[in-house]
Amino acid sequence: MKEKFLYFFKYCLLFYFLLLTNLNAANVNVSSDNEIESDDTSNKYIFDAADQTLTIKSDVTAGASSANQNIQIDEQDNATIVIESGATLQGTNTLIKGNDADGLTVTNSGTISASTNRAINLLDATNATITNNSGAIISAATGNTINGAINDGSVSGNTITNSGTIYATSGVAVRFYNNSTSTTITNNSGGVIYNNSTDETIRLGGSSTLTNAGKIENKNDPSNDAIDIEGNSSTITLKDGGILIGKIRSAGTSNTLKIQHGVGQSYFYETAGNDMTLQDLDGNQVVKGSAGSVGQGGNENIDELLGYKSLNIRKSLDKFVKSEGFKNKETEWQGIQATSLERKEHTKNLALGYEFYSLGVNIIRPSENENVIASFEYSEQDFQKDHTIKRYNLLFGLHYNESENKFKDNSFILAGATLNEGERKILTNTTSSGTLNINDTYESFEIHAGKRFKNKSLIPNLGTNLSYSYTPDHSESKYYSWDDKHVANFSLDLSDEFSIEREKSKSKFGIGWVLDYRTLITGSKTDYSVNGTKATYKQDDDLTKEMTLSVSINYEKKFYKFGKILISIDGMQTTQDVSSIGANISFIKIL
Repeated sequence: MKEKFLYFFKYCLLFYFLLLTNLNAANVNVSSDNEIESDDTSNKYIFDAADQTLTIKSDVTAGASSANQNIQIDEQDNATIVIESGATLQGTNTLIKGNDADGLTVTNSGTISASTNRAINLLDATNATITNNSGAIISAATGNTINGAINDGSVSGNTITNSGTIYATSGVAVRFYNNSTSTTITNNSGGVIYNNSTDETIRLGGSSTLTNAGKIENKNDPSNDAIDIEGNSSTITLKDGGILIGKIRSAGTSNTLKIQHGVGQSYFYETAGNDMTLQDLDGNQVVKGSAGSVGQGGNENIDELLGYKSLNIRKSLDKFVKSEGFKNKETEWQGIQATSLERKEHTKNLALGYEFYSLGVNIIRPSENENVIASFEYSEQDFQKDHTIKRYNLLFGLHYNESENKFKDNSFILAGATLNEGERKILTNTTSSGTLNINDTYESFEIHAGKRFKNKSLIPNLGTNLSYSYTPDHSESKYYSWDDKHVANFSLDLSDEFSIEREKSKSKFGIGWVLDYRTLITGSKTDYSVNGTKATYKQDDDLTKEMTLSVSINYEKKFYKFGKILISIDGMQTTQDVSSIGANISFIKIL
C-alpha cells in the first residue's frame, strides 16, 4: 500500500511540475514580424494577426522543452515561421500548431524536435507549405511527426518539400488521414524520411501526390509499410536515384504508381491492398503482381553481338586468305584480338547504352581440303543501368579453300558454346538496403556460316552470312525467369583491301574496309516472367536491322624465314550508334 501511494505521489509531482512550467510560460503575441535572437525557453508565441513572420535566428534555441504548442497559429492566414541554420525549436508535442490556418509557411534549416509527438500539427489547415532544407531535421519521439488531421474543417492543398531529414522514432513520419485531400509531398535527392516502428512511414489521403527522389524507409522491417494511401485517386512517383524500403499499400481506389528510374533499370516493388495503375515513365515494360520490370539488354542485343562476332570472323579469314603461302597450305594463323565497343542509349526505341570489351585468340591451321579454325573469346558487357554480363565463348569450325566444289569455295562454318555470367543490381523495397544484387549463370549455343564470292570482275568482294544462337530457359533469382530463345541473323557484305608491298623491307601496308547489312530473321520476341507473372518483350523494328562500316589499317612484316607479324587497327561505326575500336596482333607461321 505504501509503495502504491509513493508511486502515485511521484506522478502527481511530475504532473504538477509540467503544469507549472506551462503556466509560467509567458505568451508572446506575434502581431508584427518578430525575430528570436537569443535563447528563449520560457515563452510561447501566438499569432494574433495575419501575414506575420516569426524567425528563430541561427544558433538560437526556442521553446520550453517540457511545454507544448510553443508556436500557435489559430485562424490566422499567411503566417510564416523561419528556423534558421543551427537554430532549434523544442518542446513536448505540437511545437507548431496550424489550426484553421490558411497559407501557413514553415521553412526549416535547423531542428524542430518534439519529445513526444506532432512536431508540426496541421489541424484543419489548408494550403500550408512546409520546407525542410538540406541538413535540417524535423522529428518526434513517440508519435506522428507531421500530422494533418480534420477536426471540424478541412485539410487540403498542403505541401511538404524535404531535402533534409524527417523522422518518427515511434509512429508515422508524415501522416494525413483519408479525408484529407490534395496533399503534395516531395522528397528530393538527399532527403530522408523514416520511422522505426511497425506503423507506416508516410500516410496519404485522397487526390494527393508523393514524389520520391531521396530515401523513404521503414527502419523497423522492410515487410512493414513505407507508404499507405488511405484515400482515392492519389499518385506515387518513384524517381531515378530514389530508394524505397517497405511496402506500398493502397487502401483506397484509383491510385497510381509511376516509376521513373531510367531506361533499362530493373526493379521490384512489393505492393499490398487494392490494385494500383502502374506506369513506367521511361517506357520500360512494368509487370503487375506487385510492380516489377527488368532490363532487356542481355536479350535485346543478342542479334547485334552475333553480327559483330560474325564480322570479326570474316575479317580474320580475309586476312588469312591473303597471307603468303595460303594456297600451298603453308601458313598457320595465330592472333590475339582486343576490341572495345560502345553503344549510346536511345529512349525512343529502348536501346540500352552499354560498353563492351573483349579479348580473343584465333587459330587457323591448314589441312588437306580445308582449314581448321579455333576461336576463344572473353568479353564483358556493362549496361548503363546496373547490369553486367561476362561471356566465355569457344568456337570450332572449318574454312574451305578454293576448289572445284562451288558450294565450299571460300566458305566457312563454325559452332560452339558460350558460358554467360550475369550480375544485376535491382531496386526493391523488400530489403533493408533498398537494392538487391542477383546473379545468373547460363549457357548459349551458336553457329556462324558464310560464303565469299570472289571474281576478278567483281570489285569489291561479296559475301553472304548466317548466324544462329540458342539460349535455353533459365532463372535469374526468384524474381526473373526467361523462356528459351532462338535468334537468327542474315547479312550481306561488301569488302575490299588496298595494299602497298615493299620488297626491300619485306613489309606490306594496307587499308581494308567492310560494309555489312544485317537483318534479324527470327528472335525479336522474348518471353519471360517477373515474380511468376508472364510477360513478353518485343524488340523495336529499328533494332532488328543494322548497317555497319568497318575500316582497318594493316601492317605486315616478314622476319627471318619462319613467318610474319601482322598488326591491325580496326574502327567501326553502325546505324545503331555503336562505335568500336580494336587491335589485332597476329603471327603467321610458315610450316
